[in-house]
Amino acid sequence: MDRKPTVLHVSTWKVPCGIATYCENLVLSLERIGWNNEIAQLHPHEWPTCLPQEIDHWRDQIVKQAESADLVHVQHEHGLFGNAVSNGFAVKRYGSLLKELHRIKKPVVTTFHTDVCTNPKRGLSGKLKRIRLTARWKKHVTGYFGAGPGKNHAIVHARDTRKSMVKHSFPADAVHVLPHACLPPRNITLSQADAKQQLGLPRISKIISIFGFVGRYKGHDLAIEALEKLPQKYHLAIVGGAHPESREEFLDEILTNIPEKLKSRVHITGWVDRATADLYFAATDVCLAPYRGNTLLSGSGAITWALSSGRPVIASKIEAFQHVNRIGDCMFMVSPDNTNELAWAVEKVVADRPLRERLVENARKFTEEYSWENSLSKLLGVYRQCAPELATHCELPTMKPDQEIVSYDWKKAS
Repeated sequence: MDRKPTVLHVSTWKVPCGIATYCENLVLSLERIGWNNEIAQLHPHEWPTCLPQEIDHWRDQIVKQAESADLVHVQHEHGLFGNAVSNGFAVKRYGSLLKELHRIKKPVVTTFHTDVCTNPKRGLSGKLKRIRLTARWKKHVTGYFGAGPGKNHAIVHARDTRKSMVKHSFPADAVHVLPHACLPPRNITLSQADAKQQLGLPRISKIISIFGFVGRYKGHDLAIEALEKLPQKYHLAIVGGAHPESREEFLDEILTNIPEKLKSRVHITGWVDRATADLYFAATDVCLAPYRGNTLLSGSGAITWALSSGRPVIASKIEAFQHVNRIGDCMFMVSPDNTNELAWAVEKVVADRPLRERLVENARKFTEEYSWENSLSKLLGVYRQCAPELATHCELPTMKPDQEIVSYDWKKAS
Protein backbone atom coordinates (compact mmCIF):
# COMPACT_ATOMS: atom_id res chain seq x y z
CA MET A 1 0.00 0.00 0.00
CA ASP A 2 1.70 3.20 -1.21
CA ARG A 3 -0.95 5.63 0.01
CA LYS A 4 -1.35 6.51 3.67
CA PRO A 5 -3.99 4.46 5.50
CA THR A 6 -7.44 5.80 6.35
CA VAL A 7 -9.03 5.21 9.76
CA LEU A 8 -12.75 5.59 10.32
CA HIS A 9 -13.38 6.73 13.90
CA VAL A 10 -16.77 5.82 15.41
CA SER A 11 -17.23 8.22 18.31
CA THR A 12 -18.94 11.28 19.65
CA TRP A 13 -17.37 14.33 18.02
CA LYS A 14 -17.01 18.08 18.65
CA VAL A 15 -19.34 18.03 21.66
CA PRO A 16 -18.69 18.52 25.41
CA CYS A 17 -17.68 14.91 26.03
CA GLY A 18 -14.47 13.39 27.34
CA ILE A 19 -14.57 10.63 24.73
CA ALA A 20 -15.04 13.18 21.93
CA THR A 21 -11.94 14.99 23.20
CA TYR A 22 -10.04 11.71 23.40
CA CYS A 23 -10.98 10.90 19.81
CA GLU A 24 -10.02 14.38 18.61
CA ASN A 25 -6.56 14.04 20.19
CA LEU A 26 -6.19 10.62 18.57
CA VAL A 27 -7.14 12.04 15.16
CA LEU A 28 -4.65 14.88 15.51
CA SER A 29 -1.92 12.43 16.49
CA LEU A 30 -2.57 10.29 13.41
CA GLU A 31 -2.74 13.35 11.18
CA ARG A 32 0.70 14.38 12.36
CA ILE A 33 2.17 11.20 10.86
CA GLY A 34 0.21 11.62 7.64
CA TRP A 35 -2.65 9.16 8.19
CA ASN A 36 -6.11 10.00 6.87
CA ASN A 37 -9.08 10.14 9.22
CA GLU A 38 -12.85 10.11 8.80
CA ILE A 39 -15.52 10.43 11.49
CA ALA A 40 -18.74 8.46 11.96
CA GLN A 41 -20.36 10.57 14.63
CA LEU A 42 -22.43 8.94 17.36
CA HIS A 43 -25.46 10.77 18.78
CA PRO A 44 -26.21 8.79 21.95
CA HIS A 45 -29.03 11.09 23.07
CA GLU A 46 -31.09 9.94 20.08
CA TRP A 47 -31.23 6.23 20.99
CA PRO A 48 -34.39 6.35 23.16
CA THR A 49 -36.36 7.97 20.31
CA CYS A 50 -35.14 5.76 17.44
CA LEU A 51 -37.39 3.38 15.53
CA PRO A 52 -35.94 -0.06 14.60
CA GLN A 53 -35.50 0.91 10.94
CA GLU A 54 -33.67 4.09 12.01
CA ILE A 55 -31.27 2.04 14.11
CA ASP A 56 -30.52 -0.19 11.13
CA HIS A 57 -30.02 2.91 8.97
CA TRP A 58 -27.50 4.27 11.52
CA ARG A 59 -25.53 1.03 11.37
CA ASP A 60 -25.66 0.80 7.58
CA GLN A 61 -24.43 4.38 7.22
CA ILE A 62 -21.34 3.60 9.30
CA VAL A 63 -20.69 0.41 7.34
CA LYS A 64 -20.95 2.34 4.07
CA GLN A 65 -18.39 4.86 5.36
CA ALA A 66 -16.13 1.99 6.42
CA GLU A 67 -15.97 0.53 2.91
CA SER A 68 -13.32 3.06 1.89
CA ALA A 69 -11.36 2.88 5.17
CA ASP A 70 -8.47 0.56 5.97
CA LEU A 71 -9.36 0.21 9.66
CA VAL A 72 -12.23 1.18 11.95
CA HIS A 73 -11.52 2.50 15.45
CA VAL A 74 -14.55 2.51 17.77
CA GLN A 75 -14.67 4.50 21.01
CA HIS A 76 -16.87 2.47 23.35
CA GLU A 77 -18.80 3.51 26.42
CA HIS A 78 -22.13 1.88 27.21
CA GLY A 79 -24.10 5.11 26.89
CA LEU A 80 -22.78 5.71 23.37
CA PHE A 81 -24.59 2.60 22.15
CA GLY A 82 -27.88 3.00 23.98
CA ASN A 83 -27.43 2.03 27.61
CA ALA A 84 -30.10 4.63 28.43
CA VAL A 85 -32.55 2.25 26.74
CA SER A 86 -31.14 -0.88 28.39
CA ASN A 87 -27.85 -2.70 28.80
CA GLY A 88 -29.05 -5.43 26.45
CA PHE A 89 -29.93 -2.85 23.81
CA ALA A 90 -26.42 -1.33 24.00
CA VAL A 91 -24.65 -4.67 23.69
CA LYS A 92 -26.81 -5.69 20.70
CA ARG A 93 -26.28 -2.37 18.90
CA TYR A 94 -22.51 -2.60 19.29
CA GLY A 95 -22.54 -6.28 18.29
CA SER A 96 -24.69 -5.56 15.24
CA LEU A 97 -22.15 -3.00 14.05
CA LEU A 98 -19.26 -5.45 14.54
CA LYS A 99 -21.20 -8.12 12.63
CA GLU A 100 -21.66 -5.92 9.57
CA LEU A 101 -18.06 -4.65 9.65
CA HIS A 102 -16.91 -8.28 9.82
CA ARG A 103 -19.10 -9.06 6.82
CA ILE A 104 -17.23 -6.50 4.70
CA LYS A 105 -13.89 -7.71 6.16
CA LYS A 106 -12.93 -4.49 7.92
CA PRO A 107 -10.48 -4.77 10.85
CA VAL A 108 -11.81 -3.09 13.99
CA VAL A 109 -10.03 -1.74 17.08
CA THR A 110 -12.26 -0.72 19.98
CA THR A 111 -11.13 1.40 22.91
CA PHE A 112 -13.25 0.50 25.95
CA HIS A 113 -13.44 3.49 28.29
CA THR A 114 -15.43 1.60 30.93
CA ASP A 115 -15.58 -1.98 32.11
CA VAL A 116 -17.93 -4.22 30.12
CA CYS A 117 -19.44 -5.28 33.45
CA THR A 118 -22.11 -2.72 34.32
CA ASN A 119 -23.29 -4.57 37.44
CA PRO A 120 -20.76 -4.49 40.30
CA LYS A 121 -23.27 -5.73 42.89
CA ARG A 122 -22.27 -8.60 45.17
CA GLY A 123 -24.33 -11.54 46.33
CA LEU A 124 -26.43 -14.08 44.46
CA SER A 125 -28.47 -11.54 42.47
CA GLY A 126 -25.30 -9.78 41.32
CA LYS A 127 -23.73 -13.11 40.33
CA LEU A 128 -26.78 -14.09 38.29
CA LYS A 129 -26.82 -10.70 36.53
CA ARG A 130 -23.13 -11.06 35.68
CA ILE A 131 -23.75 -14.54 34.25
CA ARG A 132 -26.51 -13.15 32.02
CA LEU A 133 -24.28 -10.23 31.03
CA THR A 134 -21.41 -12.54 30.10
CA ALA A 135 -23.78 -14.62 27.97
CA ARG A 136 -25.02 -11.48 26.24
CA TRP A 137 -21.48 -10.29 25.37
CA LYS A 138 -20.52 -13.79 24.24
CA LYS A 139 -23.58 -14.06 21.99
CA HIS A 140 -23.29 -10.67 20.30
CA VAL A 141 -19.69 -9.44 20.61
CA THR A 142 -16.73 -11.49 21.82
CA GLY A 143 -16.63 -13.93 18.91
CA TYR A 144 -15.39 -11.10 16.68
CA PHE A 145 -12.25 -10.64 18.82
CA GLY A 146 -9.07 -12.70 18.73
CA ALA A 147 -5.49 -12.97 17.52
CA GLY A 148 -6.09 -14.69 14.18
CA PRO A 149 -6.81 -13.23 10.73
CA GLY A 150 -10.04 -11.28 10.49
CA LYS A 151 -10.30 -10.81 14.26
CA ASN A 152 -10.72 -7.53 16.13
CA HIS A 153 -8.69 -6.09 18.98
CA ALA A 154 -9.56 -4.13 22.11
CA ILE A 155 -7.75 -1.39 24.02
CA VAL A 156 -8.34 -0.71 27.71
CA HIS A 157 -6.58 1.68 30.08
CA ALA A 158 -6.17 -0.54 33.15
CA ARG A 159 -5.20 -4.15 33.85
CA ASP A 160 -8.27 -4.73 36.01
CA THR A 161 -10.52 -3.87 33.04
CA ARG A 162 -8.63 -6.38 30.90
CA LYS A 163 -9.14 -9.07 33.55
CA SER A 164 -12.86 -8.31 33.69
CA MET A 165 -13.18 -8.49 29.91
CA VAL A 166 -11.42 -11.86 29.78
CA LYS A 167 -13.88 -13.07 32.44
CA HIS A 168 -16.63 -11.94 30.08
CA SER A 169 -15.24 -14.22 27.33
CA PHE A 170 -12.98 -11.78 25.46
CA PRO A 171 -9.82 -13.58 24.24
CA ALA A 172 -6.89 -12.49 26.42
CA ASP A 173 -4.51 -12.01 23.49
CA ALA A 174 -6.91 -9.53 21.86
CA VAL A 175 -7.16 -7.12 24.82
CA HIS A 176 -4.30 -4.63 25.18
CA VAL A 177 -3.59 -2.30 28.11
CA LEU A 178 -2.61 1.22 27.02
CA PRO A 179 -2.81 3.91 29.73
CA HIS A 180 -4.93 6.92 28.83
CA ALA A 181 -2.73 9.37 26.91
CA CYS A 182 -2.02 12.72 28.56
CA LEU A 183 -1.98 16.36 27.57
CA PRO A 184 1.28 18.31 27.88
CA PRO A 185 1.93 19.83 31.33
CA ARG A 186 0.25 23.21 31.75
CA ASN A 187 2.43 26.28 31.79
CA ILE A 188 0.95 28.32 34.64
CA THR A 189 2.43 31.80 34.86
CA LEU A 190 -0.10 33.52 37.13
CA SER A 191 0.54 33.21 40.87
CA GLN A 192 -2.00 31.36 43.00
CA ALA A 193 -2.68 34.44 45.09
CA ASP A 194 -3.37 36.62 42.03
CA ALA A 195 -5.58 33.95 40.46
CA LYS A 196 -7.60 33.66 43.67
CA GLN A 197 -8.01 37.42 43.82
CA GLN A 198 -9.24 37.53 40.21
CA LEU A 199 -11.82 34.87 41.08
CA GLY A 200 -13.00 36.87 44.09
CA LEU A 201 -11.54 34.40 46.59
CA PRO A 202 -9.38 35.29 49.58
CA ARG A 203 -5.68 35.36 48.65
CA ILE A 204 -4.86 33.24 51.71
CA SER A 205 -7.56 30.65 51.03
CA LYS A 206 -6.77 27.04 50.10
CA ILE A 207 -8.64 25.89 46.99
CA ILE A 208 -9.41 22.23 46.38
CA SER A 209 -10.88 21.69 42.92
CA ILE A 210 -12.73 19.08 40.87
CA PHE A 211 -12.72 19.64 37.10
CA GLY A 212 -15.03 18.16 34.46
CA PHE A 213 -18.56 16.76 34.30
CA VAL A 214 -20.58 16.61 37.49
CA GLY A 215 -21.75 13.05 38.12
CA ARG A 216 -22.59 10.92 41.12
CA TYR A 217 -19.74 8.46 40.52
CA LYS A 218 -17.19 11.29 40.75
CA GLY A 219 -17.96 11.97 44.41
CA HIS A 220 -18.62 15.72 44.41
CA ASP A 221 -20.93 15.27 47.39
CA LEU A 222 -18.17 13.41 49.23
CA ALA A 223 -15.86 16.36 48.64
CA ILE A 224 -18.46 18.68 50.18
CA GLU A 225 -18.72 16.41 53.22
CA ALA A 226 -14.92 16.45 53.53
CA LEU A 227 -14.91 20.26 53.23
CA GLU A 228 -17.19 20.41 56.27
CA LYS A 229 -14.39 18.79 58.29
CA LEU A 230 -11.74 21.26 57.10
CA PRO A 231 -10.87 24.71 58.51
CA GLN A 232 -12.60 27.85 57.21
CA LYS A 233 -9.72 28.78 54.91
CA TYR A 234 -10.53 25.82 52.62
CA HIS A 235 -12.82 26.34 49.62
CA LEU A 236 -14.11 23.76 47.13
CA ALA A 237 -14.32 24.68 43.43
CA ILE A 238 -16.46 22.43 41.23
CA VAL A 239 -15.39 23.59 37.78
CA GLY A 240 -17.86 22.13 35.30
CA GLY A 241 -21.50 21.22 35.00
CA ALA A 242 -23.80 18.29 34.36
CA HIS A 243 -23.28 16.34 31.16
CA PRO A 244 -25.55 17.96 28.53
CA GLU A 245 -27.18 14.60 27.74
CA SER A 246 -27.40 13.27 31.29
CA ARG A 247 -30.80 12.85 32.90
CA GLU A 248 -29.24 12.39 36.32
CA GLU A 249 -30.41 14.95 38.88
CA PHE A 250 -27.20 14.82 40.88
CA LEU A 251 -26.24 18.46 40.33
CA ASP A 252 -29.63 19.54 41.69
CA GLU A 253 -29.06 17.30 44.71
CA ILE A 254 -25.71 18.97 45.36
CA LEU A 255 -27.16 22.47 45.04
CA THR A 256 -30.05 21.56 47.35
CA ASN A 257 -27.98 19.86 50.04
CA ILE A 258 -25.02 22.19 50.52
CA PRO A 259 -25.07 23.03 54.27
CA GLU A 260 -25.83 26.69 54.93
CA LYS A 261 -22.49 27.20 56.68
CA LEU A 262 -20.62 25.96 53.58
CA LYS A 263 -22.43 27.94 50.88
CA SER A 264 -19.80 30.69 50.86
CA ARG A 265 -17.03 28.06 50.55
CA VAL A 266 -18.46 25.90 47.72
CA HIS A 267 -18.14 27.39 44.23
CA ILE A 268 -19.95 25.62 41.38
CA THR A 269 -19.16 27.28 38.07
CA GLY A 270 -21.18 25.37 35.48
CA TRP A 271 -19.48 25.26 32.10
CA VAL A 272 -16.81 27.92 31.67
CA ASP A 273 -14.58 29.05 28.84
CA ARG A 274 -10.96 27.95 28.57
CA ALA A 275 -9.56 31.16 30.08
CA THR A 276 -11.72 30.83 33.19
CA ALA A 277 -10.85 27.14 33.55
CA ASP A 278 -7.16 28.04 33.34
CA LEU A 279 -7.71 30.68 36.02
CA TYR A 280 -9.16 28.03 38.33
CA PHE A 281 -6.23 25.73 37.58
CA ALA A 282 -3.87 28.55 38.55
CA ALA A 283 -5.79 29.21 41.78
CA THR A 284 -6.01 25.55 42.80
CA ASP A 285 -3.91 24.19 45.65
CA VAL A 286 -5.00 20.55 45.26
CA CYS A 287 -6.95 18.73 42.53
CA LEU A 288 -9.41 16.13 43.76
CA ALA A 289 -10.76 12.96 42.14
CA PRO A 290 -12.83 11.44 44.99
CA TYR A 291 -14.56 8.82 42.81
CA ARG A 292 -16.85 6.27 44.41
CA GLY A 293 -15.56 2.77 45.00
CA ASN A 294 -17.97 1.03 42.61
CA THR A 295 -16.81 3.10 39.61
CA LEU A 296 -16.03 0.89 36.60
CA LEU A 297 -13.87 3.26 34.56
CA SER A 298 -11.04 1.87 32.47
CA GLY A 299 -9.43 5.30 32.24
CA SER A 300 -10.26 8.95 32.82
CA GLY A 301 -9.53 12.05 30.79
CA ALA A 302 -10.32 14.13 33.88
CA ILE A 303 -7.47 12.54 35.84
CA THR A 304 -4.99 13.17 33.01
CA TRP A 305 -6.07 16.84 32.94
CA ALA A 306 -5.46 17.03 36.69
CA LEU A 307 -2.04 15.40 36.34
CA SER A 308 -1.05 17.93 33.68
CA SER A 309 -2.20 20.87 35.83
CA GLY A 310 1.01 21.39 37.79
CA ARG A 311 -0.93 20.84 41.02
CA PRO A 312 -0.86 17.83 43.38
CA VAL A 313 -3.69 15.32 42.92
CA ILE A 314 -5.62 13.35 45.54
CA ALA A 315 -7.57 10.43 44.07
CA SER A 316 -9.67 7.49 45.22
CA LYS A 317 -8.23 3.99 45.17
CA ILE A 318 -10.28 2.77 42.24
CA GLU A 319 -8.44 0.42 39.92
CA ALA A 320 -8.19 2.86 37.00
CA PHE A 321 -6.36 5.38 39.19
CA GLN A 322 -4.29 2.81 41.06
CA HIS A 323 -3.04 1.48 37.73
CA VAL A 324 -1.76 4.96 36.89
CA ASN A 325 -0.24 5.38 40.33
CA ARG A 326 1.59 2.04 40.21
CA ILE A 327 3.30 3.30 37.08
CA GLY A 328 3.92 6.92 38.05
CA ASP A 329 3.55 7.30 41.85
CA CYS A 330 1.96 10.64 40.96
CA MET A 331 -1.16 10.86 43.15
CA PHE A 332 -1.95 10.73 46.86
CA MET A 333 -4.41 7.86 47.15
CA VAL A 334 -7.31 7.62 49.60
CA SER A 335 -9.96 5.01 50.35
CA PRO A 336 -13.14 5.55 48.30
CA ASP A 337 -16.25 6.86 50.04
CA ASN A 338 -14.31 7.89 53.16
CA THR A 339 -14.71 11.60 53.85
CA ASN A 340 -12.63 11.60 57.04
CA GLU A 341 -9.64 10.21 55.18
CA LEU A 342 -10.22 12.61 52.30
CA ALA A 343 -10.21 15.63 54.64
CA TRP A 344 -7.09 14.34 56.37
CA ALA A 345 -5.33 13.82 53.02
CA VAL A 346 -6.12 17.37 51.89
CA GLU A 347 -4.57 18.87 55.03
CA LYS A 348 -1.56 16.56 54.79
CA VAL A 349 -0.82 17.41 51.16
CA VAL A 350 -1.31 21.16 51.72
CA ALA A 351 0.99 21.12 54.77
CA ASP A 352 3.76 18.96 53.28
CA ARG A 353 5.69 20.90 50.64
CA PRO A 354 8.18 18.11 49.78
CA LEU A 355 5.22 15.75 49.25
CA ARG A 356 3.50 18.27 46.95
CA GLU A 357 6.66 18.81 44.94
CA ARG A 358 7.24 15.07 44.57
CA LEU A 359 3.66 14.45 43.38
CA VAL A 360 3.82 17.32 40.88
CA GLU A 361 7.22 16.24 39.52
CA ASN A 362 6.14 12.61 39.20
CA ALA A 363 2.95 13.73 37.46
CA ARG A 364 5.02 15.76 35.01
CA LYS A 365 7.17 12.71 34.24
CA PHE A 366 4.10 10.52 33.81
CA THR A 367 2.34 12.93 31.44
CA GLU A 368 5.51 13.20 29.37
CA GLU A 369 6.02 9.41 29.28
CA TYR A 370 2.39 8.85 28.30
CA SER A 371 1.99 11.83 26.02
CA TRP A 372 -0.09 11.41 22.89
CA GLU A 373 3.10 11.36 20.87
CA ASN A 374 4.64 8.53 22.90
CA SER A 375 1.35 6.63 23.20
CA LEU A 376 0.87 6.67 19.44
CA SER A 377 3.65 4.12 18.88
CA LYS A 378 1.87 1.67 21.23
CA LEU A 379 -1.44 2.29 19.46
CA LEU A 380 0.15 1.64 16.07
CA GLY A 381 1.37 -1.68 17.46
CA VAL A 382 -2.27 -2.67 18.08
CA TYR A 383 -3.22 -1.48 14.59
CA ARG A 384 -0.44 -3.67 13.17
CA GLN A 385 -1.77 -6.76 14.97
CA CYS A 386 -5.35 -6.05 13.89
CA ALA A 387 -4.45 -5.23 10.27
CA PRO A 388 -1.06 -6.79 9.33
CA GLU A 389 -1.30 -5.25 5.85
CA LEU A 390 -0.75 -1.85 7.49
CA ALA A 391 2.54 -2.93 9.09
CA THR A 392 4.76 -0.78 6.89
CA HIS A 393 2.79 2.30 7.94
CA CYS A 394 2.90 1.49 11.66
CA GLU A 395 6.54 2.45 12.13
CA LEU A 396 6.47 5.79 13.89
CA PRO A 397 8.43 8.48 12.02
CA THR A 398 9.93 11.56 13.56
CA MET A 399 7.02 13.85 14.34
CA LYS A 400 7.03 17.56 13.65
CA PRO A 401 5.58 19.86 16.34
CA ASP A 402 3.39 21.61 13.79
CA GLN A 403 0.04 20.98 15.43
CA GLU A 404 -0.98 21.23 19.05
CA ILE A 405 -2.94 18.48 20.74
CA VAL A 406 -6.29 19.82 21.91
CA SER A 407 -7.31 20.07 25.53
CA TYR A 408 -10.77 19.76 27.01
CA ASP A 409 -13.49 21.79 25.33
CA TRP A 410 -14.65 24.07 28.15
CA LYS A 411 -17.12 25.97 25.99
CA LYS A 412 -20.66 26.03 27.21
CA ALA A 413 -22.88 23.31 25.83
CA SER A 414 -25.25 24.78 23.30
